Amino acid sequence: MNVTLLGAGAWGTALAVQAASRHAVMLWARDAAHADAMVGARKNPRYLPGVTLSAPLAISADLKAALRHADRGLAVIATPMSGLRELLAAVPGNAPVLWLCKGFEAGSGLLGHEIARELRPRAACGVLSGPSFAEEVAREQPTALVAASADEALRDAAAEVFHSDVLRIYTSSDPVGVE
Repeated sequence: MNVTLLGAGAWGTALAVQAASRHAVMLWARDAAHADAMVGARKNPRYLPGVTLSAPLAISADLKAALRHADRGLAVIATPMSGLRELLAAVPGNAPVLWLCKGFEAGSGLLGHEIARELRPRAACGVLSGPSFAEEVAREQPTALVAASADEALRDAAAEVFHSDVLRIYTSSDPVGVE
């Protein structure tokens, strides 16, 4: 499955590393210099020092290419809450999308699922969160996350993409509770 992580901070990078051995993964960085540095070094020292980015992991600062990749798979928005609205609006209408950010949108006070309902009322959307740290996931330490969505197929896709021997993905139909 194609998996696109939109955001090359700690969480986006950690989940990209986790899924890249089993899926066609693209990690998008908004800063071209940051993307170029990660491609050259095969590391993301700014956010995950010491973690190697495997060769199959594609890294790009080209948002259009990242969104094309997501259109044939799963998009995961790995930005702060301030970037969620813009990227939710940019993700192709048919692509299922998860977000990692928590909290309320500044100004509107909306949670992620409320923003998604406003922008993508009929699309498969959900949240991926949990009691864990990006570094634990990237270093393959045992940890767990919860994929929550009203859409069962999206919950199952999240589990299929990210579940491994060291990362447990549990599912929930309660995105509000997970947010």
